[in-house]
This record gives sequence, C-alpha cells and structure tokens, in this order.
Amino acid sequence: MTGSRRPPARMAVRVDGTLFVVEVEESPVGRLAVQVDGRAVDVDARLDASGSGSLLLDGTSHVVDQHGETDVVVDGEAFTVQIEGDAARRRGGSPDGRQGGGGGQRLVAPMPGKVAAVLVAVGQPVERGAGLVVLEAMKMENEFRAMGSGVVTEIHVSPGQAVNAGDLLIVIA
Repeated sequence: MTGSRRPPARMAVRVDGTLFVVEVEESPVGRLAVQVDGRAVDVDARLDASGSGSLLLDGTSHVVDQHGETDVVVDGEAFTVQIEGDAARRRGGSPDGRQGGGGGQRLVAPMPGKVAAVLVAVGQPVERGAGLVVLEAMKMENEFRAMGSGVVTEIHVSPGQAVNAGDLLIVIA
C-alpha cells in the first residue's frame, strides 16, 4: 500500500441476538486491526473458501466452520451471526459476502484485501461451485465460488485492485 490509508470498515454484527459494533482496518503490515465495541482485539484468521479453518483471538486458537449463510460453529459451539445496517445492505444481507438462490448472486468482499485473480468474464455461464475470484487477505488467498448456476453479468474488480469489506466484486444473474 502506498501512503494513504483507507478508513476502517464499520459494521453492526449481531451474534445470537447480541449486537456488537465492529471496525476492521488493514494495518500497514497486512494484518487486520479489529475493534469490537471500541475494544481492540488481536485477530488472525485462516479460513479456506468453504469457511473452515482456524481463528486466533487475543492469542487463543479456535476451530471455525461456517454452515449456511448465518450459522458459525466455533470450537463445537454454534452461533447465529448477522451483519446489520449499511454493511449488510452492501453485502446483500449475507455474513459471508454472498447472496445465493433464485435471485442470483452478488459477491462482495467479506474483508479488506487485494484481488489476486478474476476467474470469470462477463457473459460467461457458471455452475454452482465454479471459482469466481481469488482475494488475498492476511497473507492468504481465498477463492470465492458461485453459490448457484447463472451467467456473470457484472465484474467490478481487476487483478491487483485493493478492495474494502463490503465492496461489490461480481454479479451473477
């Protein structure tokens, strides 16, 4: 990154009915600076495209697995997680940045990062599970896939482009 810093992504996150204000900002060394209700939290996440992986919170390691659009399992305990307010509207209402089903899919960046690769082109038909875009964040590459069949109608990013959490990446109809 050069000189200018992006403002932190701010969102309201509801976990099992409890609302938290979360701010996420990419630090100059590529890590994420996270604040939850004004308290700094040291976060390091290693999640694959399926939503499974590990989460290091304030030095404590947790096993994480995402089931569906709002259910997250941490160390065997299930939580319902919802993004609310402006961030949720930008993200299509889905906590993982995807909106699937009959209405198509609006893929948005679930975290700040850099586009490593765009795997599709406008007008290209895709099947469920097809790779769409690879986003590099926290020194990891995360491939995001189509939630259903359709045709790519919009691509809003290109390789090398920096994105913020909530930025629209690709639209499938």
